[in-house]
Amino acid sequence: MPTSGPDGGDGVTNVGVAAHISAASPGGARYDDTLTPEVRSSITNGIWLCQTHAKLIDDDEITYTSAVLHEWKETAEHMAALEARGFTVRRAASFCNLEKQAPKLLAEMRKDLKEQPLVRQFIVLSKKVTYNRGSTPLFYYFHEDHDYLLSMMTIMEHAGAIYDIAFNSVPRYNFTEEFVSYLIGEPS
Repeated sequence: MPTSGPDGGDGVTNVGVAAHISAASPGGARYDDTLTPEVRSSITNGIWLCQTHAKLIDDDEITYTSAVLHEWKETAEHMAALEARGFTVRRAASFCNLEKQAPKLLAEMRKDLKEQPLVRQFIVLSKKVTYNRGSTPLFYYFHEDHDYLLSMMTIMEHAGAIYDIAFNSVPRYNFTEEFVSYLIGEPS
């Protein structure tokens, strides 16, 4: 969760909490008596969290083990390092829900991408319409074959599976590389 942002004036508000991964004293969450006092108080034993998750992890030591928290910390630090270098970092989208909502459509997309793995564009239209695509290779998905097709496109956009590149009043999209990897099982 975000832990800082602008306040009502010209300043910043911060709702983050510096938390111990292994408690500083006996009786605390994930206390490890094999750690030295120096290690317990070092930054290697700390993690920055929102207040909600700081409370949650201290109340549930079984789910939120030291190993899990160290993994979270390492991931967050790698993401921050990439962002500091100008990269955009997004959470991975779970495309399983899309599969449940539109299994027939995703099966068709998967088949198309397996047959033509370098194509990324597709258009949505009615079978009653002809469309001159020009020289750009693309896939076609038809309203007559899929209920609520445009609504599904909106849901897929929100999930980060596709993005809109419409022009000429024709709904046109590109697949994201993450979604292609999900569909055809190849690394992006």
